[in-house]
Amino acid sequence: MKDKNQNKIFIETDEEIPSIINKINKCASSEVVLVIPAKALVLRSIINLKILKKRAEDVNKNISILKTEDLGVNQNQSIKKDESSVVSSVVKSIDKTLDLNKNINNTVERKDVYQKDNFHTENQDNKVKVFDIVKKVQTPVLDNDVESEHKIFEKEVNHYENEIDERFKKSFNDDKSNGHKRVVKNNKKRKKTIIVSALNSKLLVFFILMIIVTMSIAAFFMYQKADINIVLKKELVSHNFEFTGDESIGKIDINNNKIPLDIIKINSEESASYPTTGKKHIEEEASGKITVFNEYSSTPQRIVANTRFLSKTDNKLFRVRQAVTIPGFSRVEGVDIPGQIVITVYADKAGEEYNINPDAFHLPGLQGSAKYNSIYARSTKAMTGGINQEVAYFSESDYVTAKDKLVKLVKEKNEQDISNKISDEVADFSDLKEVGEIKVDTNIKVGEIAEDFEINVSMQSSIPIILKNDLSELVDRKVDEKLEKNKIVLENSRTFEVGDISTSEDGEVIIPVSTKQYIVAEIDIDKLKEEIANKNEKELTTYFNNINGIKSASISLEPKWINKIPSSYNKINITIDINNSM
Repeated sequence: MKDKNQNKIFIETDEEIPSIINKINKCASSEVVLVIPAKALVLRSIINLKILKKRAEDVNKNISILKTEDLGVNQNQSIKKDESSVVSSVVKSIDKTLDLNKNINNTVERKDVYQKDNFHTENQDNKVKVFDIVKKVQTPVLDNDVESEHKIFEKEVNHYENEIDERFKKSFNDDKSNGHKRVVKNNKKRKKTIIVSALNSKLLVFFILMIIVTMSIAAFFMYQKADINIVLKKELVSHNFEFTGDESIGKIDINNNKIPLDIIKINSEESASYPTTGKKHIEEEASGKITVFNEYSSTPQRIVANTRFLSKTDNKLFRVRQAVTIPGFSRVEGVDIPGQIVITVYADKAGEEYNINPDAFHLPGLQGSAKYNSIYARSTKAMTGGINQEVAYFSESDYVTAKDKLVKLVKEKNEQDISNKISDEVADFSDLKEVGEIKVDTNIKVGEIAEDFEINVSMQSSIPIILKNDLSELVDRKVDEKLEKNKIVLENSRTFEVGDISTSEDGEVIIPVSTKQYIVAEIDIDKLKEEIANKNEKELTTYFNNINGIKSASISLEPKWINKIPSSYNKINITIDINNSM
């Protein structure tokens, strides 16, 4: 017995075209029914159905499509012939449309029209969706014959659309209750075939051209600009001024050309020790003091000049160089107290051997008389000064050499002290420096015997100073007073030199100053923009030629074809060039 399902092919939801074609080829029947689920991939495009039809014709088979969500328990039950007839009619109508579209001239303008065709059939027990596809149709501009044939087809298709639309709406409501969302468009709202006329095409081109023109105009105004480079005339101007330094003021006096002045005093000194270089042979007698006693008589005893005194220990002979009288002794409470006198004695010969320690002395001239043991002398300190040799001494040459050396050092130190005390902020008035007396002191006198000596040299100097800032400010103020109207001094171009400074009879310091500076015209850029806006090349040439302070002006306009300065000030860029000024 022949299986009723022998000519049916059941398609899976996600089954693709190659697999379906393979099943069609294997089916033994020439009449094939494709049972396709509602959400199957194959139903999503008219192209898929066209491919299936073509493959079926290649193997001499006719295919029908049955779209279903649930055919019930018995999926093998027969489908009524009228259902197949409906499906076949729909497929044939679709084929007719496809064949019709093939014959339309490819050069005709097209618009995409999306149509949703829904076809239903039903059996006795339940409603079954047979076909649900979405197709994208290139709708042509039709000539009379083609347009007539196309309208016949459109009428036939609309017949089926109207018949199944109500059924599809009910099915949609059932799906919505199960959580499914679909988009259903009413036939009245569906996009129909649109025929684009040549007039519409021209309007589209015109619209595009208008957009291009509008954007070009906007770009023109947005990107237009003017770059103007102005070269100014530069003029060198010189001035001479004479200022007075005044210790009594604290700030510059512009009206009287006075500037604050200060006097700085610097004290410098140098000290050193040098060896003596003088040499000479010296013979000198030692000398010292002794006390002469008189126990011989209460009557004073006179001794003559050159009286000898002989030391008991060293037997060194000393003499007194002048006559002296020794007081007599006195008696106090029965005790004799010798008379005494202190005298200076000198060695009989020169030499260091007479530099003896304290000793007792007797008088050789009284020897043999009663006075010899009663008149005598003693020393309490050693004798000194005895010499007989070549020695070093502080010579005049030593003094001059040491003094010259230290004076030079002290002057250099004074210069350094001034430099340390005067900063870079002070003008150099070293020509007015006054140097006081140079003092030289030594610890010994010239000619004295010594191995070395010490020397000290000191000096004081004074110098007037003024601050550079005060001088610069005074110069600037005086030069500005002489500037012409609408002229300014070029930045960093001013220089000035201080001439020979002198002192007046009143003790005031006279400061001559010469200045040089470049001056240029003062340009108000905002006003300039206002006056040149919207001017053409000829008007600009006339305008700039009438300004005395401008040497030349170069103008660059963007875009290149414009010949006027923009009206918007922020589109005008002005630069002032002074490097090329003369």
